[in-house]
Amino acid sequence: MKEKKYYSQVAYLVKAILVIIVIGVTFFIITQFSDKIAQEISIKLRKNLVVIEYIMNGIFGIIAFGSIALILLRGKPRVTLSDTTLRTNRFKKDFIELKTYHPSKGGSEPYVISHDGKQYDIELSWFSKKDQKEIEAFIKERVATA
Repeated sequence: MKEKKYYSQVAYLVKAILVIIVIGVTFFIITQFSDKIAQEISIKLRKNLVVIEYIMNGIFGIIAFGSIALILLRGKPRVTLSDTTLRTNRFKKDFIELKTYHPSKGGSEPYVISHDGKQYDIELSWFSKKDQKEIEAFIKERVATA
């Protein structure tokens, strides 16, 4: 079998966009609170402490942009299968290194266990049902024969 790649559906892109929107709205709310905090401190100390607001906004901005970068750089879930190898975004294993395959049960993700006892999750929930069935059937067959 030539190497075959499976890519996630559009649902993953929608999830990423929604998470980025939530991060943006959260950042907006935090900036509003930091403005109020800076005003309260300035009134109590009778000094203009706008620097506190800028520092708080800067810290939360760095956290927000870091979160967005992490989401975008992580990439869409992808599974690549060949006769000898199973590759996802998180790991690459030869089928001879894998001991057992465990299908998903009740909303959990399927996973494989290697001979050294480590569990590797395969994020199949982002793929179409047809692709999920193809991937699971191929992995079952290859793990059983390896």
